Amino acid sequence: MNKKLEDQLQVWGKEEEKVPEFFSKGIDDALNNLPDLHSPLERARKKKRKPFAKTIAVSAAVFTFGIIGSGFVSPTMAKVLSEVPIVGSIFAGSSDSSLKKLEEKGLASKLNETVIDNGVSLTITEAFFGGGRLAISYIIETDKADLKLFEKNQGNGFSFQASINEKPFTYMAGFEQNVNDGVARGILDMGVGLESELPEKPVLQLNVNEISGIKGTWNFNIPVSNKETKAATTVFTPMVSTTWDKATFVVEKAEFTPAGSQIIIDSTMPREDNDHYRFAIYDENGTSLGVAGGSGSSIIDKGNGLVNFKNTILLPGRDSAPKGLIIEVFNNHGEMYDPSNSKEVKLPLNETKFPYTITYPNGSELTITNYEQLEDKTVLYYDIKGSLRLQNTFIILEDQNGESITSNMDAERTSLDGLSFKREFAKTTGPITLMTQVDKTNTEVKQIKISLD
Repeated sequence: MNKKLEDQLQVWGKEEEKVPEFFSKGIDDALNNLPDLHSPLERARKKKRKPFAKTIAVSAAVFTFGIIGSGFVSPTMAKVLSEVPIVGSIFAGSSDSSLKKLEEKGLASKLNETVIDNGVSLTITEAFFGGGRLAISYIIETDKADLKLFEKNQGNGFSFQASINEKPFTYMAGFEQNVNDGVARGILDMGVGLESELPEKPVLQLNVNEISGIKGTWNFNIPVSNKETKAATTVFTPMVSTTWDKATFVVEKAEFTPAGSQIIIDSTMPREDNDHYRFAIYDENGTSLGVAGGSGSSIIDKGNGLVNFKNTILLPGRDSAPKGLIIEVFNNHGEMYDPSNSKEVKLPLNETKFPYTITYPNGSELTITNYEQLEDKTVLYYDIKGSLRLQNTFIILEDQNGESITSNMDAERTSLDGLSFKREFAKTTGPITLMTQVDKTNTEVKQIKISLD
């Protein structure tokens, strides 16, 4: 048995405090049968192939928190059990590849802090904060409620309120959670918008008030900064500005981390125009940096009919920063989306002579150059001209039975010599039809180019 546990069990024996046999055997089994530290998910993957942390391996943590949360253990026993190490990272089992990098690169702070209330044990195991992303892994144990498994953004692990250094902030929150042997392991993933710069050592106040229908108080003060995260973070303050009509945009900050990135743009404009503008972000070669969400700060009245606020554009993580940015600013002049202004385009690919060009009202072009129906997937190749956002334009395929085949919106750049891309779909056989839409509204576009050298 683990030496520290053995010593403490001997002490309990002297104190005539009986240790349950199943606990002693359980700790032995856990410590003697831990999976390889390089691959904490491997054993569970072989057993069951289910989403998210169904792939998390059984470790000493299962026994530790199960017994502490059960309510019959003495304070002395609970203290020693809390020091049994948790092996493997919940982040490693995430469906999000960016969150997996937290474990791969050692960027998350190890916490393992537990609060128990009303028969429910909540443990915060790790935390990461950087690039506009705040991610927290947790373990829930209780026999008072039926804990649920759900994929990302398909459920809520718990209800909470959050602040950083006692100051509120805007955020978008999503959960993913697995339940195995009555123990829930999950991730709270937040896209964060801040009103001002953080102090050197930010602390998150996470106040949980309900877990699986059970009300209570589970409060945590979580340090969300460490030297590993700082070393993997690249920050630029370009302060590049552009003016469009009466609107002024200043690109204040670009921050890149392996798990999340963000661009912060300070905007000043007439109050009636504050919903007219949108942004898309690309690298110096015009390749999309993707999108992971966004938020806006509170609106400040500047007088003379003008308002000021900050837009935070959240992007997927990057291992290295780009050498430059191209920011497209779109102005819809307050026009709401109207389906009647959209033209549907259907292109039977097996009957089409390539290249085939679709032209947009602003002069931009989408040119389909080829497609392949491979053994395991269907690949569509295309070029764009004009607006860079066309690389991720809406495209679906339809098979001969009328079934729609979708892909994610992220295209893969195939050449830096031109704006050439490919997009992958599921396997298809037989004739297929490409379907897209052309918006007949002439949305204006301007570009902001920034060097990050």
